[in-house]
Amino acid sequence: MGRTVLSYRQALNREVESWGEFRRGLSPADQAIFDEVANLARQHADASSLAARPVVVENVFMSAIVGLLGKLKALEARVDELDRRPPGGSGAAGR
Repeated sequence: MGRTVLSYRQALNREVESWGEFRRGLSPADQAIFDEVANLARQHADASSLAARPVVVENVFMSAIVGLLGKLKALEARVDELDRRPPGGSGAAGR
């Protein structure tokens, strides 16, 4: 007897593919962003599998939120680091 339930990764790929018409309607720059969101969902596939939520797109959105907030926090930390540098200190030109 074959497997009747898709793995999360299979369901995720099917979900991303179902957004194909939407993606095609985006500008090339926005298509790249869409692909980045899909990749964020793939990066969090293990956590999403554990969540076992019946609506796959909920996991996609939560993965995107977690991934984007992580990037935002990293950027905030970098800005804080640059703000703490003394004026005239070694900047990008000194690298």
